[in-house]
Amino acid sequence: MDWNHIIASAGMLFLVMDPPGNAPLVQSLLQQLQPHRRRKVLMRELCFVLLLLLFFFFLGEGLLGWMGITTSSLNLCGGIMLFIIAVGMVFPTKRSPHQSFQNTELFIVPVTVPIIVGPAAISLVMMQAALCTTPLQKMEGFSSIILAWLAAAALLCISGKLLNLLGEKGTTALTRLMGTLLILLAVQMILNGITEYLKTLPTVLQG
Repeated sequence: MDWNHIIASAGMLFLVMDPPGNAPLVQSLLQQLQPHRRRKVLMRELCFVLLLLLFFFFLGEGLLGWMGITTSSLNLCGGIMLFIIAVGMVFPTKRSPHQSFQNTELFIVPVTVPIIVGPAAISLVMMQAALCTTPLQKMEGFSSIILAWLAAAALLCISGKLLNLLGEKGTTALTRLMGTLLILLAVQMILNGITEYLKTLPTVLQG
């Protein structure tokens, strides 16, 4: 297996899920629960995250074919959504996201979806699935998802102590740094989508 490719794919998915940026919101939602339930609820939601990512990875190619969506369209769509999310990370609004989920029951929504597994993460996983054409590539894609999930889960599990260590300014700086990296990834995804579409354009025009 190509571990460089696995680590690169896992790193991209990790950035898209953005556990450092989402940690303050997840922790604020967990504060609504009794102390003895917080760890159990977080682990349950993280299990849902893994199951959802694997669902879209293994069924992503079939869903794309059934809906008639090409890889270039998925690249463009995922890149645009990722760009919007990344801009929001770099230039956050004054409205606190916590207000949107105040007193919400924590079961899949909102922690699993849309906080951790949002549209950009789903699009990225489905795009990776579409690019995996051999069993070895499928294994590499599966490994990258597991690796990204382990890193995100570990970070969210220690996020309470980490937030206290970084403080509000440190957390904001880290979120904006990751947002900047995501903007670069989003632009590259859009360029890849445009390039792939231009390659198929002569065939489309002839048809």
